[in-house]
Formats: sequence, structure tokens, C-alpha cells
Amino acid sequence: MKNILRPRALRRGDVVGLVAPAGALWRPERVEGCVRYLEGRGYRVEVGTHALGHDGAFSGTDEERLSDLNGMLRDPRIRAIMALRGGYGTPRLLDQIDYSAVRRDPKVVVGYSDITALQLALFRKTGLVSFSGPLAAVEFASTPDPETEESFWRLVTSRRTRGRLPLPENHPLQTRQVGTGEGPLLGGCLSLVVALLGTPFSPNYSGAVLALEDVHEQFHRVDRMLTQLRLAGVMGRASGLLLGQFTHTSAADPAHPFHDLEAVWQSVLKGIPGPVLAQFPYGHVPRKVTLPWGIPVRVDGKKQTVSLLEAAVV
Repeated sequence: MKNILRPRALRRGDVVGLVAPAGALWRPERVEGCVRYLEGRGYRVEVGTHALGHDGAFSGTDEERLSDLNGMLRDPRIRAIMALRGGYGTPRLLDQIDYSAVRRDPKVVVGYSDITALQLALFRKTGLVSFSGPLAAVEFASTPDPETEESFWRLVTSRRTRGRLPLPENHPLQTRQVGTGEGPLLGGCLSLVVALLGTPFSPNYSGAVLALEDVHEQFHRVDRMLTQLRLAGVMGRASGLLLGQFTHTSAADPAHPFHDLEAVWQSVLKGIPGPVLAQFPYGHVPRKVTLPWGIPVRVDGKKQTVSLLEAAVV
């Protein structure tokens, strides 16, 4: 397995940097809300210079967004970098990120959706463990869901091995395939995972436990992306699969619908050699489990459990 680089556990008094490497924030009061929330938990907060900027749908030009991100990566005072929101734009920055700064001083990096591109690139280039967890101006802009909050803070502040990940109350998983599998946990938003295939920023998924989810996609596009993963050999080399909740997914033409997701799962998942669990709560859902990308996990399809085998921070 690739040598992984763990960030230091967060402590009260640490500085949390807020950046917007993708979409523009149209409601600045949400940034104010997450700053109040983080300060209320005992952290100091620094907002990126261009985090509230606008350049079309982006929060700033590529150069401005990159300046904020690299500035946070290089600043020894910053101990965590949280994305304010997703959207689109992060992949445009990947070839200019200061990966050497990450190797010198690994930090907690948090987000989901478009931030998947950054997290996978960081793992490929440096081995950094990052976190599929709350977006600061989304989940932390007001009173957060208690289970989402608990899952995130326990993972980034405790140096103990978490073991079995507790799932939100009244949220049963679906076993699509039994068996057990172990490997580094990798994945994120499906469209970003697929977008990086064939680039120098896509990690090696051999032996990994793959976690996939997405939002606002059409059934045929989900099928196409999963088929691409299969044809690229990703599915056949995975040791297990966690399917998240593909929220707000629909037919492109309701009058002539494509297969629904149930049919997509049945056709695409045939080549998975390990366990497959569906309806896993992470990513684009309000109540979510925070996942540490790169940490070894064990999946048990029969028991419907996902267990972290190592701590995510040092």
C-alpha cells in the first residue's frame, strides 16, 4: 500500500483556513455563520483573500483561487483547510498546487463534491490523508446535524483508531454483495473520480475499498461513468465497494426513461470481486459520516460494517 501521510490532530486554538477553490459563494452570510461556529468550538479562523470573489461561476480566477489554496498550504500557522463549498473549478488547479508544501507540513483538508479532485490529487502526489466531510459554508453555516458534527470532529481530533464507523440512527445499509474486503479507502464524487482517470492526479485503486456517490445526475450518465470505471479496470481490482446515496438522480427523458438506478446496479456491479454495500451516508446528504481517504478499512458485507484499521491523524 502507498505510504500515507497523516496530518496532525486538530486542537483548540489551531487556525482553520477557509478557501473556495471551486464555485462562487452567493450568500456571504453563510461564511459569517461558519466562522462563528468554528470560533465557538475554540478555533481561530482565517478566510482566504479571494474566497468571496466572483469570476463567472467561480469564486475568483484560477490564479486567485490557487493563491488562496497554496497560501494556506504553505502557511505553518494553518492546521486545517476547509472548503467553503463545492461547485466546479477545482480540477483546473491541480497541476499548479504546491505538493512539496504538503509533504513538508501535512494539514487536515476537508470537503466533498468538487473537492474530490483535490483530495485524490493530494493522495496521488503526496499520500496525504484527507477527509470527505462537511463543507464549511454548507453544513457548518448554521446549527449542524449532531451526528454529522460528531463524526467529523471525533475523526480529526482523536489519534485513536476509530474502529467500526457508527452510522446515523435509522439509516440501514443495503447489502448488494456479501464477503469481506480490506484496503485503503478511496473515492468521492463519482463524476470527479472518473474525470481524473488517465491523468497524473488519479490514484492507484488496486486493492482499494472504493466509495462512490453523486448528485443531480441522470441515470444514463451514472451508468456511463460506472462502465468507464469497469472498462478502466478499477472495479475489477477493488477489494470492496461503498455506494453512497445518488441524490436527485433522474431520467433524462421521462417519456422514454433509461434503466433506473436499480437496473444500473444490477448490470454494472457484476464484476466486483468483494463486498458491496449501498446507501452509505456520505457526501451530498445532510446527515453524513466523515470518511478519511487513504486510511485502511475493512468492509463486511454480511454484517454491514465499515471499520477503520488505523487512526486518521497523528
